[in-house]
Amino acid sequence: MRTLFLAIIGALAVLGGPAGAQTYNLTLAGASPGGLWSRIGLGLDKAMAKAYPGSTITYQTGSGGIANAKLVQDKKVPMGITNDPELAAAVKGSGPFMGKAQKDIRVLVRVYAPEARFQVTQLLINGDVAKKLGISSMADLKKNAGKLRVAVNRPGNLDGDISLAFFKANGIDPKGFKKLVRAASREMTKLILDRRIDALSVGLSYNNRRIREVAKGIPVLMLNQGKNAAKLVAKQFGIERCKILASEYKFLSVDSHTVCIGAVVIAHKSMDNKIAYDITKAMLTQIEAFKSAHRALKKATTAKSIAQPSAAPHHPGAIKAFKEAGLM
Repeated sequence: MRTLFLAIIGALAVLGGPAGAQTYNLTLAGASPGGLWSRIGLGLDKAMAKAYPGSTITYQTGSGGIANAKLVQDKKVPMGITNDPELAAAVKGSGPFMGKAQKDIRVLVRVYAPEARFQVTQLLINGDVAKKLGISSMADLKKNAGKLRVAVNRPGNLDGDISLAFFKANGIDPKGFKKLVRAASREMTKLILDRRIDALSVGLSYNNRRIREVAKGIPVLMLNQGKNAAKLVAKQFGIERCKILASEYKFLSVDSHTVCIGAVVIAHKSMDNKIAYDITKAMLTQIEAFKSAHRALKKATTAKSIAQPSAAPHHPGAIKAFKEAGLM
C-alpha cells in the first residue's frame, strides 16, 4: 500500500508549462455531488489552476467527512474534506472510528469557519402541530415527545448524532418520540412538507434553501434549543456555540442557541512538504478565485479563516505558508 501511495503522490506533481512551472493533478474526496463541498472542490481547482497554470483538482464524490478521514489515513486519496466533529472523532478514535485513532491526518487549509454558519443545527416543527399541542419551547417539546414524529440525519452521519445529543441535553429521550426517522436532509424536507413527520433537526447553512422550502410549504416554527444544551453539545463534539437571531427568521420568536460547524481539507502527514505548501499558498494568494466558486464563500472566506486550526495539527508545509503570510 505504501509503495502504491508513493507512486500516486509522485504522479501528482509533475513539471510542465512555461519555464518548467510546477503543475499538479490532485484528487479531493468530498461528499455528494451538487452540494457546497463540490463547490469548494471547484474553488480549490480554480485557485490551483491560477497559481500553477495547467493544474487541476478533481472532486471525488463520496460518503462524507468520516469516510474521507479514513481514506486519507489509509493513503487511498491524497486529500479529503471533513468537518470539525468528524475530524475530532477521527483524531480521538471515538464514535464511528471505534477506538482506532487516525493519528496520521494533518490539516492543510480551512475551507469555512464555524462563524460562517454554513452548518448550523436547526430545529423546525410544523406550525399547525405546535399550535395544536401548545409547543413553543424545548420544555413543551419534552412534554409532548410521545405525540411527535421527528426526523434527524441518517445513521453514520454525525449531524444526526448532534441532533440526538441536543434532545438528550434538553432531557428528551429520542426513543420516547412517537416515531424517530433517520433520513438525509432532502428526504426530511419532503417528509415534513407531506406532513409525514412533525419536526426535524438538521445541520444546514443559515437560510438554506431547504429551510426556505419548508417555510414556504407549511406553517413552521423554529425552537430555541437552549444555551446550556448548546454548551453541552459543543463540548461533547468539539465544536462551537453560535446563535440564530430572532430577527433573522420570521418563524423564530426568540434567539436560538445552537452549534455551528466548520470544515477543513486534510492530507496524510507523509504528503510532500512542497505539495502541502503550494496548495496552502494557492489558497492564500488566489483567494478570490476560490471564493468565486460559491456566493456563500464570498463574504465568509478570509486569509485568517483559512488558517484557523481544527482538531488535527496542520501539515508542516501548510505551517510554512501560513507563517510566511503572518497568519501563524
